[in-house]
Amino acid sequence: MGAISLDGRLKAAMLLARPCGVCADIGADHGRLSAALLQSGRAGHVLTADVSAPSLNKAKTLLGGLGLSDRATFAVADGLRALDALSVPAETVFVLGMGGQTLSRILEEGRERLHGAALVLGAQTDLPLVRETLCRIGYRIRQEQPVKESGRYYLLMQCTPAEDGEPAYDERQQLLGPVLLREHPPLWRDMLERRERLLQSAVSSMEQAKTPVDGEQLALYRRELDYVRQALQLFE
Repeated sequence: MGAISLDGRLKAAMLLARPCGVCADIGADHGRLSAALLQSGRAGHVLTADVSAPSLNKAKTLLGGLGLSDRATFAVADGLRALDALSVPAETVFVLGMGGQTLSRILEEGRERLHGAALVLGAQTDLPLVRETLCRIGYRIRQEQPVKESGRYYLLMQCTPAEDGEPAYDERQQLLGPVLLREHPPLWRDMLERRERLLQSAVSSMEQAKTPVDGEQLALYRRELDYVRQALQLFE
């Protein structure tokens, strides 16, 4: 086997991490990110972990075929419990390719195992919940990178522990993203426009419903729609 090639999402995730001695790939599945981290020299050693033994076996086969097994630790474990397999703390922890509720649970349950590691996260859903959870466990977002891969949009986050006195995110920052609001990268516009359409449809449906609706949810959708429209004005 030769050098591993990554799709745009995984390559962007890898480049969000500084080169380090020990990285952890949580939910590694096929192990391609773990292999690329080692081949590129961005990690000296990788913890390759998955809750599924069959998935981890795929990663073991891949890394073994590339001659990288001696630089990897493998663990079948749920979330950050996998970090217990390492003899030294991981410097960077990747958690990619799962829903925001699952990712938030993993962070909450494993917060004591992080020991200040940098995080590279990729939630598929519920991004506001992930941002709220990061604040609750003492982290803040340093980079937010939109990525488009195979017609789908993804948002990657690079996070480190909060500095002393660093404030938690307000509602607008939780909903839209603190770094995106500050830097407004071009691809974010496409994501905002899509979100505006979804929110407008949801608000219209709830307003026209003939049965009782969740008033708090409707109010939240309306506020988010206002935030999104304000953010879109940054591109005019």
